[in-house]
Amino acid sequence: MFVPNSHQQLSLYDSFKDLPKYLQEYLLNSWAHTFQEVIFPAIEEERFAVLYSDKGSRPNTPVNIIISSLVIKELFNLTDERLIANVHLSMEYQYALRLTSEKRPPISKNTFSNFRERVTDYYKETGIDLIQQEVESLAELIRENLEIEGNKARIDSFMVSSSARELSRIELVYAVNAKFIKMLSKLSKNLIPEGLEIYLEEYHRNDVIYRTKNDETKSKLQKLLEDAKTLYDTAVNAGKEVTDTEEFMLLKRMLGEQTDHDDDDFDDIDPDNIEAKDGKELGSDILQNPSDPDATFRQKYEANIGYTANVVEFFDDNNSVIKSYDFKPNIYADQSFSADTLDKLADDPAIKDNPENPFKLFMDGAYYSYDLAKKAIEAGIKYMPGELMGKKPAADKMTVYENFNLDSDYENILSCASDIKPDYQEKNHDKNSFYAIFDKEKCAGCRLRSECRIKAKKKHNSISFTEKQYETGKLRKTMGEKEYIKECNQRAGVEGLPSVFRRKYNVDDMPVRGEVCQKIWFGFKVAAANFKKLLKGLKPATP
Repeated sequence: MFVPNSHQQLSLYDSFKDLPKYLQEYLLNSWAHTFQEVIFPAIEEERFAVLYSDKGSRPNTPVNIIISSLVIKELFNLTDERLIANVHLSMEYQYALRLTSEKRPPISKNTFSNFRERVTDYYKETGIDLIQQEVESLAELIRENLEIEGNKARIDSFMVSSSARELSRIELVYAVNAKFIKMLSKLSKNLIPEGLEIYLEEYHRNDVIYRTKNDETKSKLQKLLEDAKTLYDTAVNAGKEVTDTEEFMLLKRMLGEQTDHDDDDFDDIDPDNIEAKDGKELGSDILQNPSDPDATFRQKYEANIGYTANVVEFFDDNNSVIKSYDFKPNIYADQSFSADTLDKLADDPAIKDNPENPFKLFMDGAYYSYDLAKKAIEAGIKYMPGELMGKKPAADKMTVYENFNLDSDYENILSCASDIKPDYQEKNHDKNSFYAIFDKEKCAGCRLRSECRIKAKKKHNSISFTEKQYETGKLRKTMGEKEYIKECNQRAGVEGLPSVFRRKYNVDDMPVRGEVCQKIWFGFKVAAANFKKLLKGLKPATP
C-alpha cells in the first residue's frame, strides 16, 4: 500500500544535535546538506503511487528515501550492499536522507531491487518511464537553483556497451537452442526432441563451439539451425505452454533472422532443408546475444553491441545541467533523437517564446536536417549545427544562396548575383522549388559567369533549385562567419560527458541487460551527474 513520506524534520532527540559543533558544521557544509535541502524534499512521491496496491496492506518504504539512496549510490559508485551498509552506519548518509531522527533506516536487503523491478514492470506494461520523469523534474529544479536561463542547450549522443559478450553465429544459434532446451527441461524432459538432450551436458558446448575446425563452420551452423527448426516444431506441437515463453520468442526470432525464411513459412520447412542466410545479408538489428535481446550492432569509430544514450544539456557561461535524456538501441539515428528532442523542447516551459531571440540548440551535423530545422523555427527553436553532413558544394561555384536573390517571402527569384533579372520565373509550391529563365546575351558578358550555377540551353539559360538548397547555402555562408563559429564552440562542453559517464559512472558496465533495465539505471547516473553539477555551481564541499 502506498503511503507518502512527509520528509522528516529534526526532532528534539535527533542524533545530529548530539554531535560536537565542529561535526555539525562539517555536515552543514557537506554534499549531504545540499542533498537534503534541495533534492530530497523535491522528489515527487505521488508519481510512484501507481507501483503499489491501493488496498490496505503493509506500507511501502518511503519513495523519497529509495530514489535519493539510488542517486547517492551512483554518486559514489556503490553496490547495493555497500549502499545499505552506509545508510545504516554513516551519519553523513542518514543526514542526506533526513534519517537522523529515526532509530533505524527503513531499508533492507531487497528494498532497492524490489523497487527497480516494480519500475521496470510498469515501464514494460505502460511505456512510461517514471524514473526519467523524476530525473528530468529534478533537473529543472537544479536549473532553477543554478539560475541557468532557458535560452540555449547542446545535444550529444554516445554508445553504451552491453554487458553481454559478442557471439559468433555458431555461438548465437547454440545459445538460443540451449536456452530453449533448458526451459523445456524445467517443464518436462519428455518435451525435448530425441537426440537434443545432449545440449544439457556441460561438455557439449565446448565440443560444438571451441572444437570446430574452420572447414566445419558452415556445416556446424547448418546442423544447429536444423536443431533450432526441430525445436520450433516441438514448441508448436506442445501449444501455448511453450509458445508463450520468452525462450520460444527468441528461437523464432533467431530462425527468422539467420535463415531466408520469415515467421509465416516456418511451419512448412523441412528441418533437413533449412539453410543459413549469407552473412553479408544479416542486418544490424538482429539478435546479438539471447541474454540481451534488445542490443543491436553498430560500427561507429569501432564495433559496438549495445545502446545509444542521448543527452540534452542546458547551459550558461558558468553552469550546466542535463535537462533531458534518452536511451535507445545503438542503431537509433541522431536525426531521430533530434526529432524526439524537438518535440520535447517545444513543450518545455523553461523555453521562452521569443521570436527575436529564439532558443538555440547546438549540435553536430548528424542531428541536423533542413526539415527539422524548419519545424524547429516554428516552435521558437533555432538549430545551430557545427557542420553539415553530405556532399559539400563545389569550391569553384557559388552556392544557390550566393548566386540568386529571392524576395522576403521566398516566392520569387528577383535577380542573380550580378543583378540581372530573369525573363521568366515561377515557384512550384508542391515541391518548394524555383525555376527561372535568363537571357543568354546578358549572361555571356557577366563577370561571374564561371562561378554561376546557370545552365546553358539552346535558346536561353535556366536555373532550378529548391528552397532547401537555398537555405542550406545560406546556412553554409553563416557557418563560415567568425561570430557563428565562436558561438558554436560552446557545444564543446557536452562532448566531455561520454568520458564522464564511462569513467565516473561506469555506464559500459551496468550489471543489467535489456533496453528498459539499462535506461532505468542510466537515469540514476544522470541524476547523480546533475547533482555534481549542482554542488559545483553552489560551491559547497565536494564529495
